Amino acid sequence: MSRIRIVPILAITCVTLSLLFGGWELYRNFGLVRPLEDQLMAAGTVQKVESVVNGQERAIKVTMKQVPDLQAAYEDVEKIVHESMGSYVTISLADNRAEALETTFRDLQPTLYAGIAKGEFPAMIENMGKQAKQAGVESKISMNDAHIFVELKKDGKYLYEVVPYQTKQAFTLKEVSSQ
Repeated sequence: MSRIRIVPILAITCVTLSLLFGGWELYRNFGLVRPLEDQLMAAGTVQKVESVVNGQERAIKVTMKQVPDLQAAYEDVEKIVHESMGSYVTISLADNRAEALETTFRDLQPTLYAGIAKGEFPAMIENMGKQAKQAGVESKISMNDAHIFVELKKDGKYLYEVVPYQTKQAFTLKEVSSQ
């Protein structure tokens, strides 16, 4: 009659689990994340990269250097990230912002969101530029088919915001009469 020995089974289970999790960490750090970080740093517009890969959740936080064109720099970063990790990766930007720039951006947000809601993008960009200039902040606002790029600069500090927008409505409401 054979007896099941609990100590060897527990030891084998612990070794197996540590090999599995260790292998995953090695793959995640050296086969997936590290090459991506190296590619982003080689682009020349990125100062620092922080990545989080937890199962299905994938997020990249990119600290940008001061760049002449945020839209071009972001599109380069986005292309590298999507080619490496897929299109379901959340990309967030970090920058070198000051309180005055954050205040200016908060003041610009009503104009930004009203322009998105109405679809009046040229007027929105023009009005935001005027508002920023009145606040004494250098600005550049541009857009592509998915994002609006807001660059604010003052006294060597810079704020970069990438605001997604959607031009299509998911559904339309029809008038309903109650009888």
